[in-house]
Amino acid sequence: MDCKEFSSLLSAEVSGALSPEEAARMRDHAAACPECAARWALRQDLKRMEEEIEVPEGFSSAWKQRIREEEKMEEKKTKAFAWKKWIAVAAALVFVVGGTLLSRDQMPNRTQNASAGTWNAKAVSASETAALGLGAYQRTADTGAANFMLADAMEAPMEAMESEMDDYASAEAPEAGEAPQEKIIRNASFTIKTDHYDDDLARLQALAAEAGGRVEYLSASGDASSGQTRSASLTLRIPAGRLDEFLSGVEGIGNVTAMTQELQDVSESYYDIKTRLETQQKKLERLQNMLGTAVKVSDLIEIESAIADAQYYIDRYTSQLRSYDGKVEYSTVRATVREVKVTELVKVTLGQRIAAGFQDSLKAGAEFLEDMVIFLISALPWLLAVGAAVLVIRLIVKSIKKNKKTARKDQ
Repeated sequence: MDCKEFSSLLSAEVSGALSPEEAARMRDHAAACPECAARWALRQDLKRMEEEIEVPEGFSSAWKQRIREEEKMEEKKTKAFAWKKWIAVAAALVFVVGGTLLSRDQMPNRTQNASAGTWNAKAVSASETAALGLGAYQRTADTGAANFMLADAMEAPMEAMESEMDDYASAEAPEAGEAPQEKIIRNASFTIKTDHYDDDLARLQALAAEAGGRVEYLSASGDASSGQTRSASLTLRIPAGRLDEFLSGVEGIGNVTAMTQELQDVSESYYDIKTRLETQQKKLERLQNMLGTAVKVSDLIEIESAIADAQYYIDRYTSQLRSYDGKVEYSTVRATVREVKVTELVKVTLGQRIAAGFQDSLKAGAEFLEDMVIFLISALPWLLAVGAAVLVIRLIVKSIKKNKKTARKDQ
């Protein structure tokens, strides 16, 4: 029995309407609760006063009504306190659930991508690349002295480069009747979609090796063990004379899509640079001969400066021609191999759908609980700070109320 039930049975006990079992329960409760025992004793005293002493008419009903009003006030206070507790619980739930939902995007991910290592190799053949497996990695091949990147300066006007040239040498045109060989740069790109990813990737690299080419760059991603589709990007260097043979062989690998070829005629730029190189070489030869016959120091300094300038242009033009030769002799082929999944439509029964929905619900619930725990741990410092502030405020309010009561008693 609690205090609320005791109060509801108190009026019935005074009027003698209780059963012996209820009266015994009230006595047990009064023995354990001094406040209810005092109220019970007060009721008994008032009952005896009413029976033994002659009191004015209406007094009995007045004090009974007063007691009932006090009991109702106490019951209202109890209900109000109960509502406050439920409101506090609801507010806590809103804080926890709402905070978890709002902060889920900022929480640490459940999975993290392992970064693949990057390394350089002097030369990577197709057979060596295939032997390394198809994990998540990235490879960059260094081609050594030959740099096959097209320099923007190669296309720049050559007049600025020759600003320091003097009249020791002059440009010479090709001999009459000489037919210069065309300088054509050929590039290609394609995409292969396949459901035999490992085999077709190995076949593509083997085909490049058979054509006399090499794998210059390879980047693969995806994880078959986790059900992810895999893909690989390759940059291949294929001899220009065997590019058509290589592309014909590619047609038999998987499903080839988005095949493109590009031809760039650089003959004019190539032979212009070559002529300038020959001019600078002749200029250098003449300057070296002049250096041997010069007497004055000022002449020596001027000739050596001109020799340095000529050597600079010779090195620059040689590098540009070497780059052109590399691009002309070896075509650049960019290939992408993508794995595709063959899906089979299977009719799903009602039971399977229910089981799948139940599993998804459990999984979502578990993930939400994990996020809630992370949120609570993350918000713990703020919760402790707010709790401490509330505790201090309550202690201050209680102290003020106590001082007011003490002051009233003294008055």
